[in-house]
Amino acid sequence: MPAPRLSPTATLVLAVLLDQPMHPYEMLVRLRKRRDDRLVRLNPGAVYHAVDRLERDGLVERAGVDRDGNRPERTVYAITDAGVAAHHDRTRELVRETPPEYPAFPVGLALVHDLPRDDALALLRERRAALAAAIDGVPEHLDGVVARGLPRRILLDASFQLHQTAAEIAWLDATIADVESGALSWTEEPAAAFRFPRTASPQETS
Repeated sequence: MPAPRLSPTATLVLAVLLDQPMHPYEMLVRLRKRRDDRLVRLNPGAVYHAVDRLERDGLVERAGVDRDGNRPERTVYAITDAGVAAHHDRTRELVRETPPEYPAFPVGLALVHDLPRDDALALLRERRAALAAAIDGVPEHLDGVVARGLPRRILLDASFQLHQTAAEIAWLDATIADVESGALSWTEEPAAAFRFPRTASPQETS
């Protein structure tokens, strides 16, 4: 029977265990320090559940007990060889695969034409402002982190999210401008032809 597919949280737990054995609370602290809570919802319950599942599947094993003063003993876990292989395999899948995703925003866009034009414009502007605020200062922060010596490859997820948000802001700017100018009519399409942007084919990028 094939091993169950790792959840994103379990994959991140294995990633921190690649560095060294640790107890689940230390895993949570390490994940938050790495800002992995940008990627998945992290809380003690999620991490402990992931560790329990990983142990049942033989991907982590108990490596000892951590004693720190008067605090209760905490079980330390280490990644197994099978866990290393599972982490690498799942990472390859996450990067390679393009499964269908169903974010909420496109659903709103599919329905926003039912609203009055001014309402739609106000909502698009509100979203644009929120996205701009969310990434305000982020490029400078990432530049500073790299300048202090963190390899750029460690920040590929942050770089992708920054570019994704910047691309959405650019789309919102263009769409808002088209609605304001009438190029995107809220009652009927103009006679002028419109062409959606093209992307390079796989042959062109190889």
